[in-house]
Parts: sequence; C-alpha cells; structure tokens
Amino acid sequence: MIFSFNLTHLPFYSTEDFVNFPFKKVIVGIACAKFLFEEYIAYRQLKLLETPNKCIPPTLKNKIDDKKISESEAYGIATIKFEIISTAYNFVSNLGALVLYPLMWNYSVSIGNAALSFIMKRPFEMSLLASNISFFLTVSTFFSIVKLPRAFYENFVLEEKFGFNNMTKSLFFMDTIKMLLVKNLLGLSVLYALGFILEKCTKKFVYTIWIFVFAFQIFLFLLNDLIFIPMFYTLTPLDNKELQDKINALAKQCGFPLSEIYMIDGSKRSSHSNAYFSGLPFMKKKIVIFDTLIKDSSIDEVVAVLGHEIGHWKMNHIPQMLIISQVHISVFFMLFNNVYKNVKMFADFNFIIDPSSKVPTTTSPVSKYVVVNDYPFLVGLFLFMELMKSSDLILDFAIKYYYRHCEYQADNYAVRLGKGKDLKDSLVQLQRSNLSTIYVDKLYSMYHYTHPSISERLEAVDKYNSKQAKKSN
Repeated sequence: MIFSFNLTHLPFYSTEDFVNFPFKKVIVGIACAKFLFEEYIAYRQLKLLETPNKCIPPTLKNKIDDKKISESEAYGIATIKFEIISTAYNFVSNLGALVLYPLMWNYSVSIGNAALSFIMKRPFEMSLLASNISFFLTVSTFFSIVKLPRAFYENFVLEEKFGFNNMTKSLFFMDTIKMLLVKNLLGLSVLYALGFILEKCTKKFVYTIWIFVFAFQIFLFLLNDLIFIPMFYTLTPLDNKELQDKINALAKQCGFPLSEIYMIDGSKRSSHSNAYFSGLPFMKKKIVIFDTLIKDSSIDEVVAVLGHEIGHWKMNHIPQMLIISQVHISVFFMLFNNVYKNVKMFADFNFIIDPSSKVPTTTSPVSKYVVVNDYPFLVGLFLFMELMKSSDLILDFAIKYYYRHCEYQADNYAVRLGKGKDLKDSLVQLQRSNLSTIYVDKLYSMYHYTHPSISERLEAVDKYNSKQAKKSN
C-alpha cells in the first residue's frame, strides 16, 4: 500500500511546522558533512604517521627506544586505518537506519501486537508509548548486530596483533550480551519516563525532564560501582602493603576522603593500563587500580598517577563536568520540545501523523510508510539528534578543549605534591605499555583527544616543575 498526502491540506497542519523546510535533505547533509570532516582529519593523522624520518619530540629523547617508537607508529597507523573504515561503516549504517525506521517501526509494532494478543488470548493494540518501547528494542538490537563485526575485528585482529587483547571469544560474546541487556534496561527506563513526562508535564517539560535526567545520572553513579563494574570485572582489595601505605599517605596529605583501595582485573580483557576513583562529591571515594598498571609501573609511578587523579577531585572537575552536562541536556530538551511535534519532519521520513486514526499504528509490516495517531516521540528524538549533529560537532571541540585543560590542571596539582619526576616517568611508562601515539595532527587532536599528547604533557610538567622549583627557592 502506498500513501500520498498533501500536508498543507491536513486540518491539523500548522504554519509553524515549516512545511517547506527540507528536513531530510538537511539531516542527510549534516551526516555527510560530519562523515567527510571526520574522514579528512583521520586522513591528516594517517599522513602524519606515514611521514618518514620524523623528529622525536625533545621531551621524549632518550626515554623511548627506537623499537618502541616503531611499534607505536605501527599501532597508530593500524588504528587510524581501522578508524577510517569504521567511520565509513558507521556512516552507511546510520543512513541505512534512517531509511529503515518506518520498516522497523511497522515490524516492531506488528510483532508486539501479535505477541501480546497471543499472551492475552484476544486482539490487542499497543499504546503509542508501548510502540515506542518496541521500536527502541528493535533499533537497539539492529545497531548491536551491526556493530558486532567491527568490535570483533578490533579485539581479535587489531588489538591482538599488537599484544593487547586478552579476551576470549566466549567472554567477548558474553560481554556483548550483558551490554545489550544493560543498555536496553536503562534505555527502557529513560524512554518510559520521557513518554510519561511528554504526556503529563507538557507545560513544564524541560524543567521536569531535567530533574529526571539529573536524578538518573546520580542513580547511574551509584549503580556503576554496585552493579555495572562487578558485572564485567572482579575487584579485590589491594594487597600490596607498601603501595597501600603510600596511597593512604597521599590521600591524607591531600585531604582526599578515601575509604577503599581496590585492584581490578583489567588484564582479563586487555593489556592497557588505567586507574580511577569513584564516588559522588558528597561521598567517600574508592580508588581502583588496574592490575596492568601495578605490573608495568613502579610504586612511586602508580602513586604519581593517583596524585593526578586526586587533582581532578581537588579542582572540582567532576562537579564542573556535571554542571556542563546539565546545561547541555537542558538546552537540548528545550530545543527538542519546540521541534519534535513537527508534521513535516516526520513526513520526510515516511511517518504520517493522523489524529483521526483510532489505533496508534494503521500500516502493515511491509509498508514503507507509517501512519500514527500521535507523534512517535522516540523517532522524533532520533531525528532531532541527527539534526543537532552540526552543533554537536562544534561543541565537541569546546568540550575536548575543556577536558585537556582539566588534564593539565591535574598534572600541575601532582607536581605541586612533589610528584613531578614520578609523574613524568609514569607517563613515559604508560606510553610504552599502551603504545600511545607520539605524533599527533593538531586538528585531529583538537577533535578527538580528551588528553593532551604525551609530549605536550611532558613539556607542561617540565614548566610546572620549573615554577615549583622557583617558588621553593
């Protein structure tokens, strides 16, 4: 069945719907522009890495041998080539999903109605909220399947080639299933709340959704330690007495409210190293150190890394990031609330809004059109997110700049603690262990990197050390 509608003749059409605005062309155009930009900067990075006879940064001379530099370059080239292919793969997948949204909606609603009719032993039509939830599960499953080959290649070909992958195939698939379950459970909770708020709190939508999202973020902070991390990793109390004593002394020196120190079995999945602390601003903190970091670094280097992490706490970076995210979320939903009830936007993607329909969805599963009696808010959210990608691209530069600024501040704090030399040694050791890229294109770094490059950090630490020495004298 093929539907043909003249939107301007519909009785429920409003001139505020921007009937002449080419939503589909703009959304596809934005997606194409973002794809081309990301491919361009990735190509710049690839050309830089492939340039022969590059000069090693002065801060790294005599610190990293030629073999490690060659391995780092080879890993960087392999990673950026994989990124170029992955970006193209994601671009095609996302455009395909936009085209398939009507088909996904019709199939998910038909399957949901059939399943519920069978269970209840009578004809059943899902509500619009239930239809949105069914659509979400379909889209979530679609992208999980689409991303599976890429993730498999990244772990078992790319990472394994350079000795980083420690994951078994059974663990990989188990993690994938767990992540899909967690994502769907959390997504359904947010989706149900969004639908309820849109229906019941139309006049105070932005304020109400902001309160909900803020509370949900706090809830996720708590769940992360209690459920999510233990689902994938095993945490054991740190059993290295010397390291434990030095960390406790550091926490006391900084006034850091430390309650527990754990080691996490990161080596079960990867050889990459890390350390972090967790806990809300008003709660006791827990330090978690990857076993790979303890294995590859000296005790003083590990303590210096934790001095850097405590610097993030001392500088209030977590609350600042939380405030930034709240502003971003509020602006996003303010714009969404003013845009998503737009007949033309839905019609451009074959979703026809017909309030006279007595059931939420009246089309067959094989139809490329969807006729609904109210706005499918999840489809509207997905389309609006695509529409916002141009501003998000610009925002990414600002956010990444802020993150790098925070990293410099945390490094500076570690230097003020007297950990400058150990911090430099730990950064060099982390570069050796992780084969971090030494040579970074400026534009690529500005767009992708949340941390300054190792040479930039070492140079900054040297400056901080000099300033600290002058103050001491």
